[in-house]
Amino acid sequence: MSGPRVFTSSWGQLEAGGSNIGDLAILVAQARALSGTARLGVLSADPAETERSLGIRGISVRGGRLRGLVSGVLWSSAVVVGGGELVQDRSSLLYTPFNLLPLVLARLFGRPAFCWGIGLGQGRELAPWTPGMIRRCVGFARMSVVRDGPSGDLLERLGIPGHRILRGSDAAFGLCTDWSAGPVLSDVLGAAPRDVSNRRGRLLPLEARRRMGLAGEPPDDAAAAWWASLLDDHLEKRGGMIRLFAFHTGTLSNSDDRVCERVRERMRCPGEVEIVRAGSLEDFMRALSECRVMLTAPLHGAILSVVCGPLPVMVPYSSKGPRFMKEAGLEEFLAPAGEGSREVLGRAWSEAGAAWRTLAASRERLRRLAGLAPGALFESCLREAVAP
Repeated sequence: MSGPRVFTSSWGQLEAGGSNIGDLAILVAQARALSGTARLGVLSADPAETERSLGIRGISVRGGRLRGLVSGVLWSSAVVVGGGELVQDRSSLLYTPFNLLPLVLARLFGRPAFCWGIGLGQGRELAPWTPGMIRRCVGFARMSVVRDGPSGDLLERLGIPGHRILRGSDAAFGLCTDWSAGPVLSDVLGAAPRDVSNRRGRLLPLEARRRMGLAGEPPDDAAAAWWASLLDDHLEKRGGMIRLFAFHTGTLSNSDDRVCERVRERMRCPGEVEIVRAGSLEDFMRALSECRVMLTAPLHGAILSVVCGPLPVMVPYSSKGPRFMKEAGLEEFLAPAGEGSREVLGRAWSEAGAAWRTLAASRERLRRLAGLAPGALFESCLREAVAP
């Protein structure tokens, strides 16, 4: 289509051999929101497949991600960063600079920039120098739509003017129109374990350390054993079956499908367990929508549950999980790893119907908030591109 071109620095297509369902859901929701308004482009390890499957222009990273970012910015009428967790320094000290770089490039090449549904790490998740980087780089954006209250509060504390901060929600809530709210009447428990042992604040990301032979962390067998014990306990008390969801199956972090396999191997009833690996987003969410409750470490295990029906129980490994659960009014279903998690899971299983009577209103509110970003993008960055 003719008209304005929007380059998004989403991670949703960075891995040709794997998939990140959370980032893919955000990208699909953004593409849908811009349909008929602007042409969307994204970094892609397989541009032809990105075009074929999503109808989005893929901008190759085969010459390196920096070259891809520059190409995307130069192609665009406007640059979008997000959605997702824009800054945190636990998985790698290079994570934040890489995510903020598109804002710098937009400034350098004279393109308007926009932050769409971003979250910001809190407190000790940020290195001492990161707040200054946020202040300068996010300050280049004409508007920043945040997905939770603490992220907006942090931007205000850092001096970003309030009229350039819009409090929205995660872009994936734009998918709510495709799915029904809960409760789900089934005997299927969904679970999404994750190995987060790489989140130690090292300089290089796990992918780079693996290429250089520096990734010496063994698999987190204790965590796998904890998940297996919790799921076995559920099966013995309530029966039914377990669906393990591998939200991330690429190389950018520990692969969730391997974690799911280790959990299933340690369970006493592996025959009642199936693993759902990323295929199409629609197939993945259909499998998720058949679960009564979703016990999840990945943030988008909780977000997509609210989108398509299961009641989420969050096993948090960073602040973004509790931040979302508070936004959705689900704090009582936070279940940090430990004995108390069994009680939380049992309560969620028995009270899913009652919980959804309140959650339905929160879901609708989050859906409406997700709809604020496309209009804000048009008014702040794209109107000038379509003006006669």
